[in-house]
Amino acid sequence: MADTYYLGFDLSTQQLKCLVIDQKLKLIHSETVEFDQDLPHYNTHKGVYIREDGSIECPVEMWLEAVDLVFLRMSKREHLDLKLVRAVSGSCQQHGSVYWTSEGPKMLETLNPKSSLKDLLFPSAFSRPVAPNWQDHSTGEECEAFEKSSGGPQQLAQITGSRAHYRFTGPQIMKIARKEPKVYRNTAKISLVSSFLASLLSGKFTKLEEADACGMNLYDIEKRDYDDNLLCNIDANVADVREKLGGDPIPSDKVEPVGHIASYFIEKYGLNSKCEIYPFTGDNLATICSLPLRKNDVLVSMGTSTTILLVTDQYHPSPNYHLFIHPTLPGHYMGMICYCNGSLARERIRDQLDGNHDWKLFNEAVLSKTLNTDNELGIYFPLGEIVPSVPSSYRRATFTKDATTGSVTLNLVENFPSVAHDAKNIVESQALSCRVRISPLLSKDCADTTYHLGQNTVHFDYDNFELSEYAKRPHRAFFVGGASKNDAIVDRFAEVLGASDANFRLETPNSCALGGCYRALWSHLFFSKQTETSFDKFLDKTFRWGTDVQNLGMGSKEMWQHHNEKIAVLSALEATL
Repeated sequence: MADTYYLGFDLSTQQLKCLVIDQKLKLIHSETVEFDQDLPHYNTHKGVYIREDGSIECPVEMWLEAVDLVFLRMSKREHLDLKLVRAVSGSCQQHGSVYWTSEGPKMLETLNPKSSLKDLLFPSAFSRPVAPNWQDHSTGEECEAFEKSSGGPQQLAQITGSRAHYRFTGPQIMKIARKEPKVYRNTAKISLVSSFLASLLSGKFTKLEEADACGMNLYDIEKRDYDDNLLCNIDANVADVREKLGGDPIPSDKVEPVGHIASYFIEKYGLNSKCEIYPFTGDNLATICSLPLRKNDVLVSMGTSTTILLVTDQYHPSPNYHLFIHPTLPGHYMGMICYCNGSLARERIRDQLDGNHDWKLFNEAVLSKTLNTDNELGIYFPLGEIVPSVPSSYRRATFTKDATTGSVTLNLVENFPSVAHDAKNIVESQALSCRVRISPLLSKDCADTTYHLGQNTVHFDYDNFELSEYAKRPHRAFFVGGASKNDAIVDRFAEVLGASDANFRLETPNSCALGGCYRALWSHLFFSKQTETSFDKFLDKTFRWGTDVQNLGMGSKEMWQHHNEKIAVLSALEATL
């Protein structure tokens, strides 16, 4: 079989990256444009402009120039024949939005390869020269209006999968409509960054992709339609808002190209006229496409913060996390839970144990069999936390449990016997919090019927469930991020999460772009009827298991059950915050 190539883009805050893989998922080439370094004349700082009012925005002109630059560089690589590219997909920073004039979409269809994208399109194609960035914090009033119009954060989350957030596109558009009315009047179409890049590459305005549209606070996930009541926050003329958004998004379960590569790229950079462009999605959604995640699998990203991504068929939204329609699996969702206090909180305890920032003493404490913390639990939030939603807080407690009723009696303490106790307790409490938050999103068949937690009711966030709800185990757990290299931390997390099938560790430096590559390859094969296999099963079968992941083996079921004994304790401790 002759080589065929597939491109995956990632337009993030600080760079535009493009990966090239072949039909065997082998990485052929990587090309990156660093905005601050390669395009310094835009005077961005880490890819953005920071305004005094909390607005954080990106110059659209810079993105146009970056697209040309990344193709120019690839076209000069001797080992890379762009004529072999059969399909393109990718990801972009979520929640950003691009505003087109009425002439903009028409201009896409007549791009002259003798000029550059920025000279051809900027500024006349855009009613607004900058795009709101996901870091923006300027839409507080609009977020309040969104939650009020829907009956509160819980009701908004029930509709859209998330409560109102500064960065989400609906409040951003509302702010522009209110504070920049001329810009809003001159806007004919609005793209997410993902559909903006797909539009450039296909040479025509492309609708929003449904999974990415879930990050707007506008889309009713269960009805799979925009919510008119929420659209009214932007403009009472709901039909006009729908028109600006390009009509109904592209359904995530509809596998077909949005078009072929624009003639501009064929004539200028030598791409094949048969190269297909498939819908782009948001960066977090692309991440789950970069791994062979099946239903009830969980990805734990262990960085400065901790992010949990979960593939689920359960629609159980909460104001404290996010649910999006899955970008490739019909009837499924991506759950996303973000914690502010990840590595930073652990590092503070590490430094109390060792002033040289060495992990040895911390790791020894975490793995210690003789350090008894069975009747202890702590909460360590040096930063205000998202889940649960509380300000900076510390709690340490010893506890007793009534053997008959299962009720918990807490005894709050100032300190544990030593900082080593904190090291062991912080990792357990962080992992336990992840465990109880993913439980409502796991299918009923994930329940471990050999172990019964009891019928006492416990409270977490907006949920009151019987303890039996938490006798669920994810099928597989994948650990990524800087702290995943720490064996002690990962071992303890794996113990607490209790994956029933396997635990894996891997490095994912290019996960967003790689997710685009895999989606382009599978979409091309599926659309051309070369495969009938669903995306998750296709990737699970073709994934490079031998080289791209490390199998951590199975944890002890007894240890998983041991940690579950503290679920009611965590609930009681969080109630004191």
